[in-house]
Amino acid sequence: MRPSLRDRRFAALLVAEAVNSIGSWASAIALWGFAAYRFDASPGQISLLIICWSVPSAVFSPFLGVLVDRLGARRALIAAYVVGAGAALGLAAAGSLATLGVLALVSGCATALAGPASGALPPQIVEPEALLSANSLLAGASEFGQVLGPLVASAALALSGFRAAFLVDAATFAVGVVALLPLPSRRLAREAGTPWLRELAEGFRIVGRSSALALILLIGAAVSFASGAFLVVEPLYARHVLDRPASQFALFEAAAGIGSLLAGFAIPWSRRVFERSWVLGLAVVAYGLAACLFVGTTWVPVAYLGAFLWGVSGMVLWVVKLTATQRLAAVEAHGRVLSLNGAAASIAEVVGLAAAGAVIAALGVQPGAFALAAVPIVVGLVTGPALAARLRSTQRAASRAEVASR
Repeated sequence: MRPSLRDRRFAALLVAEAVNSIGSWASAIALWGFAAYRFDASPGQISLLIICWSVPSAVFSPFLGVLVDRLGARRALIAAYVVGAGAALGLAAAGSLATLGVLALVSGCATALAGPASGALPPQIVEPEALLSANSLLAGASEFGQVLGPLVASAALALSGFRAAFLVDAATFAVGVVALLPLPSRRLAREAGTPWLRELAEGFRIVGRSSALALILLIGAAVSFASGAFLVVEPLYARHVLDRPASQFALFEAAAGIGSLLAGFAIPWSRRVFERSWVLGLAVVAYGLAACLFVGTTWVPVAYLGAFLWGVSGMVLWVVKLTATQRLAAVEAHGRVLSLNGAAASIAEVVGLAAAGAVIAALGVQPGAFALAAVPIVVGLVTGPALAARLRSTQRAASRAEVASR
């Protein structure tokens, strides 16, 4: 396949990615509102519901990564979409808060399986030199969810209530399955009868033996830490620094989403620049600096610019990081390696959420935000040169191998 709108199968995959992302965002927004309005949930119960939805990515993702490598990315992603659709239909019919929690856990498991499966899919359907373009276009399509998901949720809630948002989510999962069915199906070679835990342990060893993969995991965790922390920072900044209503926070999120979307579709036009070994370290530093620009002003237009650049740098970081991981790890282990990255990112995000409250309480909103944004900046400055050297070494080795094969 070619990562281009002229390739009908890839174009269908892009549309499905965008539609599915919109449905997932709408469903996530509706889930918390459903608990609060329909079941009169307390803050503690809503927090528990959020934990049920988010914990699978941190706890079960490494195990589900083994499933991705066993089934192949396409089959695993179809399975995740089917489970997600079932969970969405169940949420629409839920009659108690306890049922809502169980189904949120099932939905979280589907998300935990879909994450490594979607990351492992591009290397199995496009040529190696087209990976960056494929990753950026797919990531750009997924950003439609952040931009349009809240609007779809609002429309569904206004027209038919909370259950409509869950039904929309189930329908978008079905669209994803339809788009995946015509794609090339690849079952990867693996040793028959290998125990599940042995395959899981091998995934840890692959990351441990490669300093480049380990550094990429650390970079991803640092960025997720800051991302989680800024979920706490952003509404406090809008309220206490800018003295703006809650809608301002949502508009900043939309600006970041637009930046991510535009960057995702622009990267393929300058592919050679973004494939340089130093880009990943620079993108981490830029992510932290953009966050500082975002919260470091009392002028709303500058804050919008910071949010927009934050979205751009986040997209560049995500695409380049994913592409580097795909190229460093054997395709037979992509599910396990990517799932470990996802688990580390989820844990770091939770730690960032917890740390943000304490840091802001001690330092104040803006100084605390600067301290939290400093984490990816420092990690990027420290690890960037070493990672660039290892990526250059890997690129030279790949070039020599290609020449030898010819």
